[in-house]
Amino acid sequence: MKKSALRPILFVDEEDMIMKKLLSLILAMVLLCASIPAFAEETPAHVLVVYFSHAGENYNVGVIEEGNTAKMGRIIAEQLGADVFELVPVVPYPEDYDSCLDIATEEQRTDARPEYEGGIENWDQYDTVFIGYPIWWGEIPNIVYTFMEAYDFTGKTVIPFNTHEGSGQAHSQRDIEALLTGATVLKGLAVRGSKAQNDADGTGAEVANWLKQIGLAQ
Repeated sequence: MKKSALRPILFVDEEDMIMKKLLSLILAMVLLCASIPAFAEETPAHVLVVYFSHAGENYNVGVIEEGNTAKMGRIIAEQLGADVFELVPVVPYPEDYDSCLDIATEEQRTDARPEYEGGIENWDQYDTVFIGYPIWWGEIPNIVYTFMEAYDFTGKTVIPFNTHEGSGQAHSQRDIEALLTGATVLKGLAVRGSKAQNDADGTGAEVANWLKQIGLAQ
């Protein structure tokens, strides 16, 4: 008669203990594996998107409820998981195009610094700041200068973005580089206001490609 191999006898408590250890080990490995891609896809920390935008009557898009630059800024913030601060003027610009034109050109002539509502808390925590604006008759709106002159950008990375209807960035990139000498200013992006307003998918794709080019997305 063939003898069977002897097997160690395990008590129920010992079997439970071994199963619990195995399950704990498996769970730890699953959590470790799950954490690896999360680090690879993590958004750059401490990013702020600041913009000024004008609703109401806009050139080539008509009367709109949300400004072109606001739509572009929101897309950038959504793709990066960034915080947002909108420059809302204390004295609102007229919705009417011609009236807004009159005020904006007078601000440019007098080098005015219009006030905006509120302020940015914990400014020092932000390493990267996007600055958005429409090109108003070849220039950055003066309210954006109010913001740029109010904060210390030393050591920060600044990234301009703007909407336009044919002027591209104009000379706004150079103007920001000349003003914020303590910051690293990366290549900005200019999108037509009509595209930002009416083509969210196309604008989103253009923004995504730009963020990859400047090293803020994969």
